[in-house]
Amino acid sequence: MKRNFIRALLAVALAGLLSSGCGRADPPNELHLVPEEQDKIVINLFTSIESSETSSASLYRDLIADYNAQSGDVEIRVSGLSTADGYNEALNNRLDNGKDVDLFIVNADTVKALNAKGYFYDLSDQPVFQELNDSAMQQAIVKGTAYCLPTKMTAYGLYVNEGLLREYGLEPPEDAEEFLYCCQVLKENGITPIGINRWYAMTVFAMARGLYPIYQAENTDEIIQGLNDGSIKISEYMLEGFRFFKELVDNGYYGDNLTVEGVDAIRANTTDWEGFRDGKIAFTVFPAGKEEDIEREVPDMDFIQQGIPALPDGTVSLPSIGTRICVNAKGAHVAESLEVLEYLTTHKKNELNKGASSILPVFKYEEFDLDPRLQALYDDACSPGQIPIEDMSLSFDYWGTIRTLCLDIIGGATPEEAAASYDRIQLEAVAAAGAQ
Repeated sequence: MKRNFIRALLAVALAGLLSSGCGRADPPNELHLVPEEQDKIVINLFTSIESSETSSASLYRDLIADYNAQSGDVEIRVSGLSTADGYNEALNNRLDNGKDVDLFIVNADTVKALNAKGYFYDLSDQPVFQELNDSAMQQAIVKGTAYCLPTKMTAYGLYVNEGLLREYGLEPPEDAEEFLYCCQVLKENGITPIGINRWYAMTVFAMARGLYPIYQAENTDEIIQGLNDGSIKISEYMLEGFRFFKELVDNGYYGDNLTVEGVDAIRANTTDWEGFRDGKIAFTVFPAGKEEDIEREVPDMDFIQQGIPALPDGTVSLPSIGTRICVNAKGAHVAESLEVLEYLTTHKKNELNKGASSILPVFKYEEFDLDPRLQALYDDACSPGQIPIEDMSLSFDYWGTIRTLCLDIIGGATPEEAAASYDRIQLEAVAAAGAQ
């Protein structure tokens, strides 16, 4: 009875949040799970709450309920809010103030800043970390610190409504030229080609076109070193990415009359998903996993997910850790947090190995079922030369920075101005890294 009560409490609280939807006071979708007992050691898990059943809260809710039901003197207490409601800022503030954070979920664009403050406990000695495959392990390390334990790997790619393309004699695009042609034909026929949102609908196209020469070069390590010491300017690569993005904007392929304020207000998984779901747009950018929503809401849709067709001669994906769970190195209960983390990640590993949703393997010798409609994306993601969602070996960021510069372009900045701004950001980061 006790276990069922706790499970029901968690499920009800999370279900309401996950259906609603990067601190503010009392944001509308903030998560608070009320503790059942006050005399236990409380491990506070602060997590991002997103509008998807593949979010971190959904992934762990049953495991947390089970843990709390069987634990003798330790209880996991969960709180959180969405990235769009200021999760990154709230996490930083809580860590800085030493407030109620023992375990936390971190987004890629804040890893380097939090690592510089020493908030990541090194997890390299954890048994589960040793079972990660090379790709997952590489993305889980920043400056020699194993900052997280990933429990799923995904990749950003392009969802394509094949049925809608066929109505206009089109096929899924295999490179930038074909993609731009598809967009032109769709636009001429009154169809908005691409779904826009405030983040990756912009960023992914600019990154794909701008950064692919770095990761598909034979001397990638030398380029990264040059970027880190400032001898190579990031504009040498991202200028082309910003030009490609501006072409999409100027031709109305995201829609007409875009404004910075309007785009910055469009949360991911809102109008971008609705337009794709309702057959009003042909392309939308999401990490793998959206097929579950498509199957539930529009099971008759004929679609695939593929790499981003922004390259002159092909497509590219952006692999990413789906959930990064971390231990606060400055927290009050590090030892207990490590025990909780081992419980959560070990059980999640077992679930993943049974075939839970994930497009890329996380662990060595992992087996899972791949949706055949994601085969094109999977083939890209498993090939050399893919672009990590955030390269932890770089001394500066690109995931969040490129988003901001894309907004500047919507606001009237030229690609050349955006690239020059990025050079300044890069050199500031290089100088700061050298001063440490």
